Parts: sequence; structure tokens; C-alpha cells
Amino acid sequence: MNYQEIAEDRLILKIRSGSHLFGTNTPESDLDMVGVFLPTSQMLYGFANCEVLEMNIKDKDAAGRNTADAVDCTFYEFRKFIKLATQNNPNILHLLFANPENIIFQSDIGKALLNRRRMFPSKQAHHRFVAYADAQRHKMRIKPENYHALEEALVFLANKDDHSVLGEYKNDSYCLKFDGEKGHHILIGDLHLEPSVYVKKARRMIEDRLSKATNRKALFLKFGYDTKYSSNLIHLLKEGIDLIKHGELVYPLPYAKDIVDIKQGKYTIEEILKWADELVEEARRAFEQTTLPEKPNLEEIEKFMIYTLRSEV
Repeated sequence: MNYQEIAEDRLILKIRSGSHLFGTNTPESDLDMVGVFLPTSQMLYGFANCEVLEMNIKDKDAAGRNTADAVDCTFYEFRKFIKLATQNNPNILHLLFANPENIIFQSDIGKALLNRRRMFPSKQAHHRFVAYADAQRHKMRIKPENYHALEEALVFLANKDDHSVLGEYKNDSYCLKFDGEKGHHILIGDLHLEPSVYVKKARRMIEDRLSKATNRKALFLKFGYDTKYSSNLIHLLKEGIDLIKHGELVYPLPYAKDIVDIKQGKYTIEEILKWADELVEEARRAFEQTTLPEKPNLEEIEKFMIYTLRSEV
């Protein structure tokens, strides 16, 4: 079964997302698009299944970053999209409130779905947006000296036996240090690992830590932190506050310039973290006063889903 053809033939929505939707794009920004498609009868009643389909055009520069010619296109099956929307997933709520300029295609069903956008936001949004923002906070922060130590340790361990343990090498490299404050752990950057950890697992843990720290090494080395993650941090908190207060989102973002300034490194990491703490507190106060319902209007959403699927599948 050709799911790409199904997604294109049964498309009900296609929306320009990411920085182009937010109004924070620059000439170097790549293009992000999201589509929603209806399932076939085989997908609805049989074994065939495709909830999410990636159809990307890859084009990266020498540093491994997407260029302006890259296109990230994600297609969601109708029921999966609805489920994520009822969970108040920020990436999905963005799309429901897209401005007309960024709606590339909408069928009658797609238009009907967007017209029901206000049935989805609930008090859950507070926890979702704050949690997503917190993940960005963790990803942006890593001290330069820890970053370099992690890289050096990865190089040092590259040719070591997978089934040997870290403790065998702690005296052979300055990037593997004994940590007296954490018992008998070996300190690698900001990781504290048991001497009994196998080298294969240690390499995997180091790679995971580096990937969570940043995949934009140039930004990190220039500013000391990942400005993309920090812009996401502030953006998500401000957006969550708007949704909790007003029950809707507005695009392009009224504060788009602030987000671009963060991306361009015009703030220190201390300023970003202080700003984020203030926004978290503002979000808490907004949550206490919100008129949003406890949960989405599941009864009406389900009626719409059933009617659509019975009519179109």
C-alpha cells in the first residue's frame, strides 16, 4: 500500500508551520509543512495502518543544518491528528489556529475541522506548554567545558573494546575523571557514570547527552548556549500564556521580533533563564484564573469524527 499516494489523494489540510507560521523566519529558514489526510477503508477496518508519514526534502549545509531549500513535511492521519489535538499537543494546536496566509490547502472537511478549533483547548494546555518549554530549557543548557569534555571522551572511547568497562580507563585520559563527591563515579562532562558501565553503553549515553544539548554546534560555540532552543523556551511559555488567557492563538506571533532577537544571540543565558522563570510564574497565575474547560469538548469532537469517517470512508 502506497501511503504517500493515499496521503496526497485524501488530503484535507496542508499548513505552513514552524517559523513561517510564527513570523520568525529569516532568509535562511527551512520550510515546515504539516498535512492531515483521511484514512482509507483498509486503514479504518483492516490491518493497514499509517498514523504519521514523513515526506521530507533534505538539504543540509556543511554544519549539518537544514538550508532554506530543505522541506520538512509531516502528514497525520485524521484520527491521530484529532487525538493529539485533544491532548493539547502544542505542535498540533499551532496548526488549528493558523492564519489564512499559511493555510496552503483545505478541503471542506479541513475547513470544518479548523472551524471547530475552539473545542480543543483546555486546562491541559498549561501543563503541556510548560512541559514542552522545560524540555527546551534542559536542551539549551550545557557548559562549554562540559561540552568539550563529552566530545573528547567520545573520541577517546571510539576505539575501545565495546565490552570493556569505564573503570579500566579512568587513569588513561584526563576527560574521564574520578568524582569524589558522587561516590566512586566517573565524571565525563556533566555525566556521572558508574565505573562498571560498558564502553558501548557509555558511548551511547555521551552521544545522547550531546544530541540533547545541541545539534547546532556553531550556535553553541558562538554564544555558549543553543539560541534555537532558548527561543523555543520563551516562545512556548508566551504562547501557552496567551492560550490559557484567551483560549486562542494568534499568528504571526505579536512578539515575533523578541523570538528572532533570542535566536540571534542578543540575550545572555542568564537573561533568558530569568525571563523564563518570570513567564512560568505568569503562566501559573493565568492557569488559576483561566476560563478554559477542564478537558476538551470530547463529545462534540467525537461526533464530528464519526460523521466525517462515515461520510468519507
